[in-house]
Amino acid sequence: MPVNLTPSNADTRTFKVAAVQAEPAWLDLEGSVNKTIKIINEAASNGAKIIGFPEVFIPGYPWTPWAQNFAVAAPVLKAYQANSLPLHSPEMQRIQEAVKAAGVEAVLGFSERDAGSLYIAQVTITSDGRIANHRRKIKPTHYEKTIYGDGSAQSVFNVVQTKYGRLGSLNCTILKAHFYSQHPQIFVGGWWPAFAPHEGGSPYIVSGEASSRMTQMVAMEGSAFGIVGCQVVSKEGAEKMKLTGFPWFKFPGGGFSTASTIYGPDGSQLVEPVDPGVETILYADISLDKIDEVKLVADNQQAAVNTIHGEVNNLVSLGLKAVDGDDEESA
Repeated sequence: MPVNLTPSNADTRTFKVAAVQAEPAWLDLEGSVNKTIKIINEAASNGAKIIGFPEVFIPGYPWTPWAQNFAVAAPVLKAYQANSLPLHSPEMQRIQEAVKAAGVEAVLGFSERDAGSLYIAQVTITSDGRIANHRRKIKPTHYEKTIYGDGSAQSVFNVVQTKYGRLGSLNCTILKAHFYSQHPQIFVGGWWPAFAPHEGGSPYIVSGEASSRMTQMVAMEGSAFGIVGCQVVSKEGAEKMKLTGFPWFKFPGGGFSTASTIYGPDGSQLVEPVDPGVETILYADISLDKIDEVKLVADNQQAAVNTIHGEVNNLVSLGLKAVDGDDEESA
């Protein structure tokens, strides 16, 4: 189906986007909401129009099961469950109101509590305070499966229209082809805290450098601006989450080896790297006409996205229906 991009990839207007590198308020829902609102207000005061948060920023990424056996991890995970964020809750409403008051668009990663289950979730909140997209990571990675449930197939619909362009959200770089078929112009890649390559004998694929490269490829292959947010882990945070002694980490750390960043649609890094152990917000001025420049030489038609999109539409016709609004995982 033809898509009329509004604003188009020829739009020369410049606006500011922000990537959040911050430490969560570990295992503290109220503190997490307060910190999220503080970051929204700070980024907005510095002129940001789109703000990208890390994966499960509320109430933090639980590396604990990777680092400890279940007997040690269980008390942490119980507190984690109690401090996860329901989609329809006063706490989420406070965040929506903060986004509306700031006049920004935000993609927030959070651990979603739904009845007794948890999900790796993201919401895209538009400047009118509306949840335009709610999605869950379809397949949690490795030990994540011991904490989080699977998202439904509707979560492949993860790009929405905003006044600054088509805004996508990802918690994993593997789900790409259908993502490209939705014509994202900007996306937020929410990431876990990650390590320096081979830290403590860790495999390269879980390093921050690997995560950065995968996200950079999505920006290039999708011809889209990429906003990458990740978490910082302090020594105090590591103690609270029972990560001390875990050989894959150095504390403070957790930000990528190239740190949180912002990519152009040609894969170029638009901000200077920062210390992975420092809390900061990174900003870049972007204009959508840069996408057209890239598409002149590397259009993502080569990814056969129309074919994939057709197959997903066939699945939808068999019963997977995407519904806009707060009540469903939708786009």
